[in-house]
Amino acid sequence: MSAPSGGTAAPRVPTGYQIPSLGYRILVAALRLIPSFLLLIALPIAVLNFASSKGIAIPISTTAVAVGGLALLALGTARYIGKPTRAFGPLSIATSLAAVVYLLYAISRSPYRLVLPGGSATVIAGYSTFLELMLIAPIFGIVAGILTTIEDARSPTERLPFDFPA
Repeated sequence: MSAPSGGTAAPRVPTGYQIPSLGYRILVAALRLIPSFLLLIALPIAVLNFASSKGIAIPISTTAVAVGGLALLALGTARYIGKPTRAFGPLSIATSLAAVVYLLYAISRSPYRLVLPGGSATVIAGYSTFLELMLIAPIFGIVAGILTTIEDARSPTERLPFDFPA
């Protein structure tokens, strides 16, 4: 007698894992830095400097953008390199906390009042609701980091077959 076809198969549970070498993880993390640097630091600073050069008051300082972006880049890179270790959970928490702090600082700068050159009109833009919605992702990141830390403390290699299947 044969097994019935058309039924659902049991999910495949990975049995082994193969962790990439430290050199490979550093290389990939460095390659990820390039677009991340452009999106988190270079582009926002260029836009803010352009607006400032046109006489438009900028809502956030370029120093804050640079410091916040560098913190996110450094922690994100460390998180990627440390993924196969027990440090992954705490690094995930730290990265998400840095994002929360950065977004809360940006929220504190809302609403933005744009006085058009010549002082004849003022435009007020409130963006705090948008940034509050963006806080959802790092808050979930903090929760995931806490759960990962707890799970790694209980069973250090349990997630490795799923993150680095052989």
